[in-house]
Amino acid sequence: MKIYEKIFSRLELLHMSQTELSKKTGIATSTISDWRKKRMNPQADKLVPICKALDMTLAELLCEEEENNVSIMTSNCISDEKITIEKMLTSPDDIKGRVFQYFNDIYLGLEKNQSAKRKVRNVSIIQDAEGKKIVLINDKKFKGLSKADWKEVENYLKEYVGDFYEIAYCSEKIFIDTDFPDEYSNSDSRITLKGPRRVAKANAAQAIPELIQIATPVKEIWQQNKESKHEKDAKYGWYRYNVRFGIPVYNNDGELERYNIFGAVMLVRHDEDGKKYLYDFTTIKKETNGPLES
Repeated sequence: MKIYEKIFSRLELLHMSQTELSKKTGIATSTISDWRKKRMNPQADKLVPICKALDMTLAELLCEEEENNVSIMTSNCISDEKITIEKMLTSPDDIKGRVFQYFNDIYLGLEKNQSAKRKVRNVSIIQDAEGKKIVLINDKKFKGLSKADWKEVENYLKEYVGDFYEIAYCSEKIFIDTDFPDEYSNSDSRITLKGPRRVAKANAAQAIPELIQIATPVKEIWQQNKESKHEKDAKYGWYRYNVRFGIPVYNNDGELERYNIFGAVMLVRHDEDGKKYLYDFTTIKKETNGPLES
């Protein structure tokens, strides 16, 4: 029985709804629904809260019933998110490999996520009069005009690779892989950008963590992948989110005069490994309802 099947079997046994599981774990109900609909297992970082909510051990969730009866895999060996390594080393290879891989994803992933936090960035999040969030980029770092400018942007974005950030409204983790810097900097949609929109995208590179954090779903959030070149890295489709950000405008004396506000679509691919990866920011448009005064 696959992991997602065990989860739904346990839900039925406990007479627990997907909404209840969502409240107990902080995982979006749409994500839980996707596990069954798309026949896919949850991401590794979600396994511990799922086990706690369903009153299961990791052994019960990760291993088959006959494997579960092996003494080294009882709840005495897996508790409070720790593994008794000495006993794990004597376990069958299939059990050992499976559990180590999941914990590797959890703990090494968290460790990698610290790198971008150490990046010095002058970025803040505010709310407009309607309570909608805007990421303010307070430092106009990139010109975004020449090929050399965009190479600088691409190199800057490479510092995010290996990190992940969470969308606030649904607690969904978005990972950043090696394809993102190139797509962001060299895609056809970027090349067609002109003037202020071109400069806006270049400088939005400074605010990737915050843009992911404030993202909200578009009306048709999910679309099936139809491109053969993405049959693996977008096997489970594409997700789209709305984001907004502000770029500073200075007067002739170099003093901050206002922020021009832009909207964009954050494009996320759902990989065959079950994780969601940031792919690009597209459809960048300047808002017409006036700038944000400083």
